[in-house]
Amino acid sequence: MAKKRKKHEEEHENMERWLVSYADFITLLFAFFVTMYSISRVDGDKLGSAVESLQRALGSVIAVQITQRDPGVFQVNHAPNMVTINPIQGAKGYLSNPDKEAFEKLAKEIKGAVDKLSQGTSDGGSLNQIQLIIEKRGLVIRVSEHLFFKSGDASILPEFIPILDILGKALEKVPNHIRIEGHTDSVPIRTAKFPSNWELSTTRATNVLRYLLTYFHFTPENLSATGYGEFRPVDSNRTVEGRFQNRRVDFVILSSREMESEPQKGGPEEQKESI
Repeated sequence: MAKKRKKHEEEHENMERWLVSYADFITLLFAFFVTMYSISRVDGDKLGSAVESLQRALGSVIAVQITQRDPGVFQVNHAPNMVTINPIQGAKGYLSNPDKEAFEKLAKEIKGAVDKLSQGTSDGGSLNQIQLIIEKRGLVIRVSEHLFFKSGDASILPEFIPILDILGKALEKVPNHIRIEGHTDSVPIRTAKFPSNWELSTTRATNVLRYLLTYFHFTPENLSATGYGEFRPVDSNRTVEGRFQNRRVDFVILSSREMESEPQKGGPEEQKESI
Protein backbone atom coordinates (compact mmCIF):
# COMPACT_ATOMS: atom_id res chain seq x y z
CA MET A 1 0.00 0.00 0.00
CA ALA A 2 2.87 2.35 0.81
CA LYS A 3 4.53 1.53 -2.54
CA LYS A 4 1.37 2.43 -4.51
CA ARG A 5 1.06 5.78 -2.67
CA LYS A 6 4.73 6.61 -3.39
CA LYS A 7 4.33 5.78 -7.06
CA HIS A 8 1.25 7.98 -7.31
CA GLU A 9 3.07 10.94 -5.74
CA GLU A 10 6.00 10.55 -8.20
CA GLU A 11 3.61 10.61 -11.19
CA HIS A 12 1.93 13.79 -9.89
CA GLU A 13 5.32 15.53 -9.51
CA ASN A 14 6.31 14.70 -13.11
CA MET A 15 3.10 16.24 -14.42
CA GLU A 16 3.72 19.52 -12.57
CA ARG A 17 7.25 19.85 -13.97
CA TRP A 18 5.91 19.49 -17.52
CA LEU A 19 3.43 22.31 -16.99
CA VAL A 20 6.15 24.60 -15.62
CA SER A 21 8.37 23.93 -18.64
CA TYR A 22 5.48 24.57 -21.00
CA ALA A 23 4.64 27.86 -19.27
CA ASP A 24 8.28 28.96 -19.51
CA PHE A 25 8.31 28.17 -23.23
CA ILE A 26 5.13 30.20 -23.85
CA THR A 27 6.55 33.13 -21.88
CA LEU A 28 9.81 33.11 -23.86
CA LEU A 29 7.90 32.88 -27.14
CA PHE A 30 5.72 35.83 -26.16
CA ALA A 31 8.79 37.88 -25.18
CA PHE A 32 10.42 37.04 -28.51
CA PHE A 33 7.48 38.30 -30.55
CA VAL A 34 7.15 41.44 -28.44
CA THR A 35 10.84 42.19 -29.03
CA MET A 36 10.54 41.60 -32.78
CA TYR A 37 7.50 43.85 -32.95
CA SER A 38 9.19 46.67 -31.07
CA ILE A 39 12.23 46.50 -33.37
CA SER A 40 10.03 46.71 -36.45
CA ARG A 41 8.24 49.82 -35.15
CA VAL A 42 11.08 52.30 -35.71
CA ASP A 43 9.82 55.85 -36.17
CA GLY A 44 11.27 56.76 -39.57
CA ASP A 45 10.57 60.46 -39.20
CA LYS A 46 12.35 60.72 -35.84
CA LEU A 47 15.21 58.62 -37.16
CA GLY A 48 15.52 60.87 -40.22
CA SER A 49 15.50 63.97 -38.04
CA ALA A 50 18.21 62.51 -35.82
CA VAL A 51 20.35 61.63 -38.86
CA GLU A 52 19.99 65.14 -40.28
CA SER A 53 20.87 66.71 -36.93
CA LEU A 54 24.02 64.57 -36.66
CA GLN A 55 24.87 65.38 -40.26
CA ARG A 56 24.80 69.10 -39.55
CA ALA A 57 26.66 68.83 -36.26
CA LEU A 58 29.44 66.69 -37.75
CA GLY A 59 29.61 68.59 -41.04
CA SER A 60 29.49 65.37 -43.06
CA VAL A 61 27.17 63.99 -45.69
CA ILE A 62 24.99 61.08 -44.57
CA ALA A 63 22.86 59.47 -47.22
CA VAL A 64 19.16 59.56 -46.42
CA GLN A 65 16.72 57.97 -48.82
CA ILE A 66 14.02 60.43 -49.86
CA THR A 67 10.76 59.49 -51.52
CA GLN A 68 10.03 62.16 -54.10
CA ARG A 69 6.35 63.07 -53.85
CA ASP A 70 6.16 66.26 -55.88
CA PRO A 71 8.62 66.43 -58.77
CA GLY A 72 7.89 70.12 -59.16
CA VAL A 73 7.88 71.96 -62.44
CA PHE A 74 10.79 70.17 -64.02
CA GLN A 75 9.55 66.60 -64.32
CA VAL A 76 12.44 64.44 -65.46
CA ASN A 77 11.20 60.92 -66.16
CA HIS A 78 13.95 59.70 -68.51
CA ALA A 79 12.74 62.52 -70.79
CA PRO A 80 14.06 65.90 -69.63
CA ASN A 81 11.99 67.75 -72.27
CA MET A 82 8.77 67.06 -70.35
CA VAL A 83 8.73 70.41 -68.57
CA THR A 84 5.73 72.43 -67.43
CA ILE A 85 5.17 75.73 -65.64
CA ASN A 86 3.09 75.68 -62.49
CA PRO A 87 0.68 78.62 -62.08
CA ILE A 88 -0.85 78.90 -58.62
CA GLN A 89 -4.63 79.17 -58.70
CA GLY A 90 -5.73 82.76 -58.08
CA ALA A 91 -2.54 84.35 -59.42
CA LYS A 92 -4.20 85.36 -62.71
CA GLY A 93 -6.61 87.76 -61.05
CA TYR A 94 -3.82 89.30 -59.00
CA LEU A 95 -1.20 89.76 -61.73
CA SER A 96 -1.54 92.32 -64.51
CA ASN A 97 -1.48 91.01 -68.08
CA PRO A 98 1.99 92.50 -68.80
CA ASP A 99 3.42 90.87 -65.68
CA LYS A 100 1.78 87.55 -66.49
CA GLU A 101 3.12 87.53 -70.05
CA ALA A 102 6.60 88.58 -68.95
CA PHE A 103 6.75 85.88 -66.25
CA GLU A 104 5.56 83.17 -68.64
CA LYS A 105 8.17 84.19 -71.22
CA LEU A 106 10.92 84.25 -68.60
CA ALA A 107 9.85 80.88 -67.19
CA LYS A 108 9.94 79.30 -70.67
CA GLU A 109 13.40 80.73 -71.28
CA ILE A 110 14.75 79.30 -68.02
CA LYS A 111 12.99 76.02 -68.67
CA GLY A 112 14.63 75.69 -72.08
CA ALA A 113 18.09 76.42 -70.69
CA VAL A 114 17.69 73.90 -67.87
CA ASP A 115 16.40 71.27 -70.31
CA LYS A 116 19.49 71.79 -72.44
CA LEU A 117 21.75 71.50 -69.40
CA SER A 118 19.99 68.34 -68.19
CA GLN A 119 20.57 66.67 -71.56
CA GLY A 120 24.28 67.35 -71.40
CA THR A 121 24.94 66.14 -67.87
CA SER A 122 24.86 62.74 -66.21
CA ASP A 123 23.13 64.28 -63.19
CA GLY A 124 20.18 65.68 -65.12
CA GLY A 125 17.73 63.90 -62.84
CA SER A 126 18.67 66.26 -60.00
CA LEU A 127 17.22 69.17 -61.94
CA ASN A 128 13.70 68.02 -61.10
CA GLN A 129 14.33 69.77 -57.78
CA ILE A 130 13.90 73.15 -59.52
CA GLN A 131 10.38 74.55 -59.65
CA LEU A 132 8.95 77.50 -61.59
CA ILE A 133 5.86 78.86 -59.87
CA ILE A 134 3.74 81.82 -60.98
CA GLU A 135 1.95 83.14 -57.93
CA LYS A 136 0.59 86.35 -56.46
CA ARG A 137 4.02 87.67 -55.55
CA GLY A 138 5.29 87.10 -59.09
CA LEU A 139 7.54 84.37 -60.49
CA VAL A 140 9.19 82.09 -57.92
CA ILE A 141 12.16 79.96 -58.97
CA ARG A 142 12.45 77.35 -56.22
CA VAL A 143 15.77 75.51 -55.99
CA SER A 144 16.34 72.59 -53.63
CA GLU A 145 19.12 72.99 -51.08
CA HIS A 146 21.11 69.99 -52.26
CA LEU A 147 21.70 71.57 -55.69
CA PHE A 148 23.72 74.45 -54.19
CA PHE A 149 24.86 73.53 -50.70
CA LYS A 150 25.98 70.73 -48.45
CA SER A 151 23.80 70.14 -45.44
CA GLY A 152 24.55 72.68 -42.72
CA ASP A 153 26.86 74.72 -45.00
CA ALA A 154 26.44 77.94 -47.00
CA SER A 155 29.29 77.61 -49.53
CA ILE A 156 28.00 77.21 -53.10
CA LEU A 157 28.99 73.83 -54.57
CA PRO A 158 31.18 74.34 -57.67
CA GLU A 159 29.57 71.48 -59.60
CA PHE A 160 26.24 73.29 -59.58
CA ILE A 161 27.52 76.71 -60.63
CA PRO A 162 26.12 76.11 -64.17
CA ILE A 163 22.59 76.20 -62.73
CA LEU A 164 23.28 79.51 -61.04
CA ASP A 165 24.80 80.82 -64.26
CA ILE A 166 21.59 79.98 -66.14
CA LEU A 167 19.53 81.89 -63.59
CA GLY A 168 21.95 84.82 -63.54
CA LYS A 169 21.97 85.16 -67.32
CA ALA A 170 18.17 85.03 -67.51
CA LEU A 171 17.52 87.37 -64.58
CA GLU A 172 20.12 90.10 -65.11
CA LYS A 173 17.97 91.76 -67.80
CA VAL A 174 14.80 91.72 -65.67
CA PRO A 175 13.79 95.22 -64.47
CA ASN A 176 11.74 93.88 -61.55
CA HIS A 177 13.04 93.63 -58.01
CA ILE A 178 14.43 90.17 -57.25
CA ARG A 179 14.38 88.84 -53.70
CA ILE A 180 16.58 85.86 -52.85
CA GLU A 181 15.17 83.89 -49.92
CA GLY A 182 16.96 81.25 -47.89
CA HIS A 183 14.85 78.59 -46.17
CA THR A 184 15.69 75.64 -43.90
CA ASP A 185 13.78 72.87 -42.20
CA SER A 186 13.08 72.72 -38.45
CA VAL A 187 16.10 70.58 -37.54
CA PRO A 188 18.20 72.85 -35.30
CA ILE A 189 21.80 73.73 -36.11
CA ARG A 190 24.20 74.95 -33.43
CA THR A 191 27.72 75.46 -34.72
CA ALA A 192 30.29 78.19 -34.17
CA LYS A 193 29.55 79.54 -37.66
CA PHE A 194 25.78 79.12 -37.62
CA PRO A 195 24.24 79.36 -34.13
CA SER A 196 20.77 78.82 -35.60
CA ASN A 197 18.86 78.35 -38.84
CA TRP A 198 18.44 82.12 -39.07
CA GLU A 199 22.16 82.59 -39.75
CA LEU A 200 22.34 79.60 -42.09
CA SER A 201 19.41 80.66 -44.28
CA THR A 202 20.52 84.30 -44.40
CA THR A 203 24.12 83.46 -45.28
CA ARG A 204 23.01 81.17 -48.09
CA ALA A 205 20.81 83.87 -49.61
CA THR A 206 23.58 86.45 -49.26
CA ASN A 207 26.18 84.17 -50.89
CA VAL A 208 23.90 83.63 -53.89
CA LEU A 209 23.32 87.39 -54.15
CA ARG A 210 27.05 88.08 -53.97
CA TYR A 211 27.71 85.59 -56.77
CA LEU A 212 25.12 87.25 -59.02
CA LEU A 213 26.57 90.71 -58.39
CA THR A 214 30.12 89.47 -59.01
CA TYR A 215 29.60 87.63 -62.28
CA PHE A 216 26.58 89.33 -63.85
CA HIS A 217 25.42 92.87 -64.56
CA PHE A 218 22.73 93.33 -61.96
CA THR A 219 21.64 96.67 -60.59
CA PRO A 220 22.32 96.29 -56.84
CA GLU A 221 19.14 98.22 -56.00
CA ASN A 222 17.11 95.53 -57.74
CA LEU A 223 18.41 92.75 -55.49
CA SER A 224 17.78 91.83 -51.88
CA ALA A 225 18.53 88.80 -49.72
CA THR A 226 16.69 87.50 -46.70
CA GLY A 227 16.66 84.41 -44.52
CA TYR A 228 13.48 82.91 -43.09
CA GLY A 229 14.97 79.97 -41.23
CA GLU A 230 12.38 77.23 -40.80
CA PHE A 231 9.42 79.60 -40.49
CA ARG A 232 8.19 79.62 -44.12
CA PRO A 233 7.77 75.88 -44.85
CA VAL A 234 6.13 74.58 -48.02
CA ASP A 235 5.63 71.11 -46.54
CA SER A 236 5.41 69.41 -43.15
CA ASN A 237 8.57 69.38 -41.04
CA ARG A 238 7.36 66.18 -39.40
CA THR A 239 8.52 63.95 -42.26
CA VAL A 240 11.88 63.40 -43.95
CA GLU A 241 10.35 64.18 -47.31
CA GLY A 242 8.73 67.38 -46.05
CA ARG A 243 11.99 68.63 -44.55
CA PHE A 244 13.70 67.88 -47.86
CA GLN A 245 11.18 70.12 -49.65
CA ASN A 246 11.57 72.92 -47.09
CA ARG A 247 15.35 73.21 -47.48
CA ARG A 248 15.49 75.53 -50.46
CA VAL A 249 16.48 78.86 -52.00
CA ASP A 250 13.71 80.90 -53.66
CA PHE A 251 14.40 83.49 -56.35
CA VAL A 252 11.32 85.73 -56.24
CA ILE A 253 10.82 88.09 -59.19
CA LEU A 254 8.31 90.52 -57.75
CA SER A 255 5.28 91.68 -59.70
CA SER A 256 4.62 95.38 -60.30
CA ARG A 257 2.03 95.34 -57.55
CA GLU A 258 4.37 93.71 -55.04
CA MET A 259 7.16 96.18 -55.85
CA GLU A 260 4.94 99.03 -54.67
CA SER A 261 5.49 97.91 -51.08
CA GLU A 262 9.29 97.72 -51.47
CA PRO A 263 11.49 100.55 -50.08
CA GLN A 264 12.12 103.28 -52.64
CA LYS A 265 15.43 103.35 -54.51
CA GLY A 266 17.97 106.09 -53.91
CA GLY A 267 18.49 108.43 -50.98
CA PRO A 268 16.15 111.03 -49.45
CA GLU A 269 17.16 113.71 -52.01
CA GLU A 270 16.34 111.50 -55.00
CA GLN A 271 13.04 110.52 -53.45
CA LYS A 272 12.08 114.20 -52.95
CA GLU A 273 12.81 114.97 -56.59
CA SER A 274 10.61 112.11 -57.75
CA ILE A 275 7.62 113.33 -55.74
